[in-house]
Amino acid sequence: MRYEYENGNLALKLEEELDMNSCRTLRTIMDGYIMKYQPKQVEIDLSKVSFMDSSGIGLLIGRYNLIKLMDSDMIITNPSSSIKRVLELSNIAGKITLKYNEV
Repeated sequence: MRYEYENGNLALKLEEELDMNSCRTLRTIMDGYIMKYQPKQVEIDLSKVSFMDSSGIGLLIGRYNLIKLMDSDMIITNPSSSIKRVLELSNIAGKITLKYNEV
């Protein structure tokens, strides 16, 4: 995972599969950046994520809930077509802004 913080915006670029094993570590790291910077907006780039299971959905929803407690916004960008389908089926699109094709 890579991150960049600038002018109240935290960009997190995930580069691994979002499964049970990776999500444990990512949760801690992402929460650390969110708590450290307390951004107004968090952008999570999924362009390099090739696989996501229910643990990945839980990771994203958990970060969304944390960010909302700070009265901030969350955007998910560049999911692959298969991950876009998982996001839509999980109804995340109803809560979190999704942006496509920005690679």
